Amino acid sequence: MTTVAPVTSTASAPLPSRRPAHRLLGLARAELTLLLRNRMQLFTAIVLPLAVPFLYLPLRNRGMSDALLVGALGSMAVMILLFVVYYNLLSTYVARREALVLKRLRTGEASDATVLAATAVPALVIAGAMVAIAMTIAVAILDLPLPQNPLLVVAGVVLGAAVSVPLALATANITRTVESAQVTSLPFMAIALLGAGTALPLEMLPDWAQSLIAITPTAPLVELIRFGWLGTDASGAAIAGSDLATAALRQVGILVVWFCLGAWFVSTRFRWEPRG
Repeated sequence: MTTVAPVTSTASAPLPSRRPAHRLLGLARAELTLLLRNRMQLFTAIVLPLAVPFLYLPLRNRGMSDALLVGALGSMAVMILLFVVYYNLLSTYVARREALVLKRLRTGEASDATVLAATAVPALVIAGAMVAIAMTIAVAILDLPLPQNPLLVVAGVVLGAAVSVPLALATANITRTVESAQVTSLPFMAIALLGAGTALPLEMLPDWAQSLIAITPTAPLVELIRFGWLGTDASGAAIAGSDLATAALRQVGILVVWFCLGAWFVSTRFRWEPRG
């Protein structure tokens, strides 16, 4: 008599879901691949920032002071973040939404925050690298001193880049197509350049206007770069010790408030699907 051995199940247990960090990196890698295939975006992100320091060389040759040049470097960082992070992400988010990519990604394991953050990672990494390279070139060709407090410079750039992401998402809410992003981005870009002191000298404006511009998202970035590079304020007066710490914390606080407001708006109002 033959006995039949009991059959044991060999079905494997379900695989554990991937960790959020793995999902973030996977989506970010896909976004980087798409960015590298877009020659126009790649040119804007890499070639243009490298050319900016050379634009200041004639000003240096005409005797422009270190204080004014450092302020110009702050404006340079603002322009890099505007085009590499803000405008690039604005176009990308709109394109992904209109193609229903964002809607499909929401049905997977990744959270909403992971989906949006992964799209931003390549632009943030490239922008940080280009700011660092452009500033290194500026130090070399403009004969500038090294930053006195590099941490403040890094804090300004990092926080400024972080703020650019929710602002791009907020602008995407009112942008129907990639082409219309050229128009919907203009108001913020004008305010950003005004806050950076690029549009016109702030000294020409009345006190109340200067106070309003001081709380725009880009003015604190320029101030932190100025604090960290030369240890001076906008007027050129030296600032150190507790006064420097207080002034720096105020600028950091402004950027943090902007980021929190943008993140709140995105979490409650962001459009994941095209308008009907």
